[in-house]
Parts: sequence; structure tokens; C-alpha cells
Amino acid sequence: MIVIAAAGAAAVLWAGGSLALTRNLPLSAFLLAVLTLVAGLGKFRMPGAPVSFSVSEAFTMTAAVLYGPAAATLLVAADGVTMSLRLMPAQRTTTRIIYNTTAPALAIWIATHVFEAAVAAAGVMSGRLSGVVLPLVAFALMYFVLNTGFIAVAVSRERGEGLLRVWRTHFAKLWFTFLAGASVAGFVRMAAGSGEPALGAILLVVPLAALLYAAAHGMVERLRERREHVAERELYATALRSTADAVMLTSPERRVTYMNLAAERLTGYTSSDARGRADVDVFRVFDMVTRRRESDPADSEPAVIVEFMLARPDGSESPIEAMHAPIVADDGEFRGLVWTFRDVHDRKVVEGQRELLLAMERDAHAAAVAASQVKDEFLAVVSHELRTPATSILGWARLLRDDRLDRSAAPKALAALERAALAQATLLDDLVDASRMVQGTLRLNVRQTDIMSPLREALETLEPAMRAKALRVHVAAPATLDAIDADPDRLRQVFCNLLANASKFTPAGGRIDIAIRRDRDDLSIEFSDSGQGIDPAFLPYVFDRFKQGDSSPTRRHGGLGLGLSIVRYVIESHGGTVAAMSSGVGRGAQFTIRLPALIGRRNGGHIPLAS
Repeated sequence: MIVIAAAGAAAVLWAGGSLALTRNLPLSAFLLAVLTLVAGLGKFRMPGAPVSFSVSEAFTMTAAVLYGPAAATLLVAADGVTMSLRLMPAQRTTTRIIYNTTAPALAIWIATHVFEAAVAAAGVMSGRLSGVVLPLVAFALMYFVLNTGFIAVAVSRERGEGLLRVWRTHFAKLWFTFLAGASVAGFVRMAAGSGEPALGAILLVVPLAALLYAAAHGMVERLRERREHVAERELYATALRSTADAVMLTSPERRVTYMNLAAERLTGYTSSDARGRADVDVFRVFDMVTRRRESDPADSEPAVIVEFMLARPDGSESPIEAMHAPIVADDGEFRGLVWTFRDVHDRKVVEGQRELLLAMERDAHAAAVAASQVKDEFLAVVSHELRTPATSILGWARLLRDDRLDRSAAPKALAALERAALAQATLLDDLVDASRMVQGTLRLNVRQTDIMSPLREALETLEPAMRAKALRVHVAAPATLDAIDADPDRLRQVFCNLLANASKFTPAGGRIDIAIRRDRDDLSIEFSDSGQGIDPAFLPYVFDRFKQGDSSPTRRHGGLGLGLSIVRYVIESHGGTVAAMSSGVGRGAQFTIRLPALIGRRNGGHIPLAS
């Protein structure tokens, strides 16, 4: 840079000295000087280039071919000073001003000497076309290479980049300004050589220079708009590549022109494979419910989100939500479609889980409401069942306390008190057993048991109640039965509950049949009655706790609804089963118990009841 600047400064000093010796410069030379300075004020900056250019080269090159290197060197130096004064204050350094003045001056000085040498070598008159074209070409080429090369040296050093790369990137595209300047200079030279005054020829090319300026200005603006458009497209492309949503663009003919990475993953096509295909062939979607292929999903309203099932070439599918919108130019011309879609599989899973949780919550709420209702009904039944014997006990106790009964009535009072206390004790025993069943603390005391013993005890216990209703009881059993392993006390409780139910729901004069049969390793005990039977709608719930066929306050029969649940619990804890059957209301009921004959050998002695 120092060598270039020093050589350029020497050229400027030489040019100044040479012109000082020339005392009579023509008016046209001063006109070229004015036009150079005026044109220099209208410099252009190429988009992305670090340097400016103008049409002033047309006048400096004209001065070179008309008046030689001295005039051209001084004009270029003056143009460089003018350009430097238009720089921003931070860039207007002494070094930059000196280099911008001397480097172009050196370039025009060398190029002008090359032109003159070429003209002399041609050996023809300068006014003829053949004697001007080749020297002008050499002149323009030399000036272009030297001028842009010297400035590229400074830019390369400032940016730390390679000289050739800087020149190719930012300066090679300026060739047309030098070609245009050479054309203007050649025209003036030809006009002056044909006898036309130089001043007139220069004035003739001023409109041409103005047109050149307008053309250059328009070209630069188009390049700037194109660069901004490209930058905008790159910005949009970067945004589309980085977005998590899938984006697909189409042409006006609905052919795919672009897909981002998310769209490639969802559709199963790469962008290069999809480009040029019809969008409906790449974006193959089905209805989520009917599974019907959507022939043209763009038939729906634009900018409306629609759910589809997207099918890939490998046969896999993904639920998506998609929307489309038209791409319309400023003039209203349709340019294509933009598809935006996303995978909603995870969201669908979450929604399904949420719906399941909501359904579970609704079921739990309904169960809680039902349990609360059962609790309320149970409390009402318990209070009623306990109040009835309690009222009887209090009534008879007051009569005895007040001594209002004679001696013959005392045994009747004591019997009534005993029945009421027994009824309360039975209710409380059922409640305690139900609590132990829930907690899993009820235990069996298993031992060798003759099945007829607990059955006879149950019949003896309920004999007064059955005799009071004139019920006929028939027992059918084999002459001999092997003992089984069971808890006789719990079996007696089971038989009492079943016989009590049969006695309670069988009208006076009815019949109760008990049949005992041995079937291989099982023992079955069947209780049948001719009572009111069981409603088929209630039959599946007959063994549930606190369930009764009639739980209204006006029901005819008492009880807590625990007896049959205790029966099932005890029998199943023995390893057996119990089943209820009925042909309907008014047709009696049948309860069948099946017990394994060797339960003790299987499970041991004392057996806890599982909850």
C-alpha cells in the first residue's frame, strides 16, 4: 500500500508540473473537470460491496484520450478527494484519503500511457475507428484491473482476506462502468478526430452520461431489491427450517416446491423426492373416524385447523392437525399454497388419559354417592331394627318396675325381654362379623365336623318361628355321611341365616326342603322354599352387603341385609361356593352350598377369612 501510494503521489506531482507548463488548456478540459466532480457526487455503492463507483470514469477516461495522462491523473486525484470527503467521519482518516487519491491516480496514469503507446504502435491516424478501438480496449482493461486491484489491496489488508477472493467478490462486477467510460471516450475521440470541436463532442455525450447514470442507478436499485428479496427468502427459509411445525409449500399447480425437516419426518418424503409431486400424493390424509381418503384436503376453509390421519409410504400413520392458506402476490395473483401441520399423537394420548381419568373420577363419584346412599339406608335400617326390640325391652321393663303385672304375666314379660335382647344380640353379632369380614380378622376354627350336627342345631334354633307359621320342613340326606373339615359354629351360623330367610319370606303353611348330596369330593346342601322368591333384577346382588330386595321404610320384613353376605363370605373361606336361584317373584327361592370334603388337608387347622 505504501509503494502504491508513493507512486501515485509521484504521478500526481508529475501531472501537476506538466500542466503548469501548459499555459493554454482548452475550455473543454475545464468542462471535463466540472463534469467529473459533479458526477463524483453521485456515487453508487454496489449491494454487499465495500467500495463506491460512479459515471465519472467516463469523463476522466475522456480526458485521458483527449489530453493525455497529466490531465487525467489530476482529474482522478480530484475525484478521489471528493469521494473521501463524502465518507463518514469515523472512516475519514488521513491514510484512507491519501490512498483513495493516489491509488486511482496511479492507475489512470499507467493506463493512459498504455493507451498512447498502443496508439503509436498502431501507426494509424487516431481519427480512424481501427486506430482507436484496440488501444481503447487495452486502455479500459488496464485501467479496470489497476484501479480495482489497488483498492482491493487495501480492502484485503483491512479485512484479512485473500486479495483474489476480495477482488472477485466485490470488484469484478464493476467492469461495465469502465467499458461504458471507454465507449464515451472513444466517441469523443472519434468526433474530435473528424474535425468536430472537442467541446461540442463533450456536450453531446452529457445526455449519454445522464442516461448511463440513470441506467446504473436503476441497476443498483434492482440488485439491492433482489438482494433484499433473497435475504428475506433466506430469513423465511431459516425460520421454516427451525420451526417445530411441518411446513410444505406448493406452486400454483399444487406441486410441492419446499418442505422443511419436520414435514420430511411426518410425510416420509425428503424435500428433493417430494419436489414436483402433487401435494395430495405427498400429503396423503384420511378422515380420523371414517378412515375415508381425503381426495383434496384443501377443499376445507383456509386457515381452519382440521384433524387428519397422515399416511406415510412405509404404511405407518400419525394423527395430525393441519391447516392451509393461499399464497397471494401483491397484485392478487395466486402463487400456491402453504400447508402447516403437526403431529398430535402425544396430545391424543394425553387426552385419552385425561378422558380415562375423568371417567374414573365420574365412576368414583358415582360410587361415592351410591356408597353414601347405602350408608344412609343402612343407618336407617339399623336404627329401625335396633329401636324395635329396644322399645319392647323398655316397655316390659317399665311394667315390671312399676309392678303392674300379676304373677301369671311375669313369665310372658321375661320371655318377651329375652326375645328382644336376642334379636338385638343377633343384629350386633352380624355387625361385628361384617366389620371383621372387611378387616380380614374373622377366623375359622376348622375340625372334623359332621354336617348334620350344625344343621340340626340350626333347625332347633328356628323351630319355634317355623312352628308359629306352620311351615313344613323336609330334610333329605344319605344314611351315612363322612365328616368334613369345617368350622361347625360358622356352618351353624350359615344354616341359621338361610333357614331364617326361608322362614321369613315363606307364607304360613309353606314348605322348606333341605337336600344333602355327596358328589365325588364335594358336598352340596340345597335349601329350597315355596316363599315369595327373588326378583330377577335383584338376583345378581342378593349376596352383597346391606342389599335387600325391599329397603323402603315400609318394608314388611326386618333385617340388616348382612345375612347372605356373611353366608357367602364364610362358605368361600371354606373353599366352597354358594349360589341363589329363583324363577321369579312368588315362585320360591333355592340356595345351593358346595363344600370341599377335604378342606382341612388342603389348608391346615385355623384358617383366617380373607377380605
